[in-house]
Amino acid sequence: MIGKIRDTAIGLWPVLKPYVPKTGLIIAVVLAFLVGLIWGYGLDPIQYYNGDPSEMGQTWQDEWVRLVADRYQAAAQTSIPTPEFRNSIVALLRSVDNPTEIVTRLGLTDLTELAAEAQQGSPVAPQPNILATIRPWILGPLLVVLGFVVGSLLFGFYFSPLVIEPIRKRLRGARGTDAAAAGKIDDIKKARQMVKDMNTQDAAGPASDLGKPVVTHVSIYTPGRAYDDSFSIEDAAKDDEFLGECGVVISETIGTGTPEKVTAIELWLFDKEDFVRTLTTVIVSDHAYNDPAIRSKLETKGELVIAKPGAIATLETNTLILQAQIVDMAYGNGDLPPNSYFQKMTIRLMAYRRAPGSAPVAASVPAVPDYTPLPAQTYAPPPAAPVYTPPAPTYTPPTPLPPNPPQAAPPAYGGGITPLNPPPPRRTDDDPFGGTGDFTPIN
Repeated sequence: MIGKIRDTAIGLWPVLKPYVPKTGLIIAVVLAFLVGLIWGYGLDPIQYYNGDPSEMGQTWQDEWVRLVADRYQAAAQTSIPTPEFRNSIVALLRSVDNPTEIVTRLGLTDLTELAAEAQQGSPVAPQPNILATIRPWILGPLLVVLGFVVGSLLFGFYFSPLVIEPIRKRLRGARGTDAAAAGKIDDIKKARQMVKDMNTQDAAGPASDLGKPVVTHVSIYTPGRAYDDSFSIEDAAKDDEFLGECGVVISETIGTGTPEKVTAIELWLFDKEDFVRTLTTVIVSDHAYNDPAIRSKLETKGELVIAKPGAIATLETNTLILQAQIVDMAYGNGDLPPNSYFQKMTIRLMAYRRAPGSAPVAASVPAVPDYTPLPAQTYAPPPAAPVYTPPAPTYTPPTPLPPNPPQAAPPAYGGGITPLNPPPPRRTDDDPFGGTGDFTPIN
């Protein structure tokens, strides 16, 4: 929730900022308010007269009760006070704050009973505290600042444009005293007149080999403007058929400070028949074109066209051709390199329908020479390949192996060779492994 409020405030700040009073002006208003408090409370306080006794200080309220006691005692010495007289004394005591406390503190015992009766309807005096003392010095300035800011916003959004501006224009003329605003008004008038002249020229005859443009728009750049123009391409001859959109927007700036120093303007074209992509090209200043870093950055956005009066940038799709012609331009002068940013730029946008069957080409196609057919030739089939006959196989029997030589009989043991003693017979009893183990006892 807090993030949404912060994002909303950030988004509204550029709109509210021109109408919010400056910090110095707010401080001046607060100081003026504090000076008024000092003057009203200290230097020239309010003088009260003909007020009720309860509005007097405690000393004067005590004096009031003493006077009432003197009157009551003087009447009691001559006669017995009547009920009407007692009621008048009670009414007089009720005019002060806390009559019982005052009578007790002053020791006026004759009025104790009457003071108790007057105490029931007497007003309660407010008790002073620190918060009540400093409230005008804290809460007052906050309310003044809030009211001043809200009033400035309401004045800037509603009262000034609806009341002040019409009166000022009537008294001083439509141009007023703001030279910048007057210049913008002149630019708008020139743009309207330029569009009217271009439409008249297009109606008189084809402006180029492409024929009559479907629409013609003019885009004017001036410093400080949120430059992002977009125009629809609609064919008025076919019931305002929507064909696409085109426009121009700031592509690259240079330097710092306000207003922005625009060094490149991007031109774009959207064709409804090719909604997957949007074609772009960039109109660049001389400095941007000759600066390797800026140029390499802008080349990724499309073809670069150096800004000069009369230069034309072209974008083509399968059904549309957009030509952007620089009608008027000027470079700015300042601390930046020469011819590095635009002071003004007027671009004429002309959209054409592409002829059916044609396609966008990057360059012209050379003419194809006339074709002369070659004379007819007689085709002779190649000679048949010879039939291959494999040779008849010849069989040679293998040479028989010689008979095995007689084998000598194995030598018999005898003579001087003494045969080894045969091993003792294997015991088969007590053999749980089926004769696989040798359980011959070892002596």
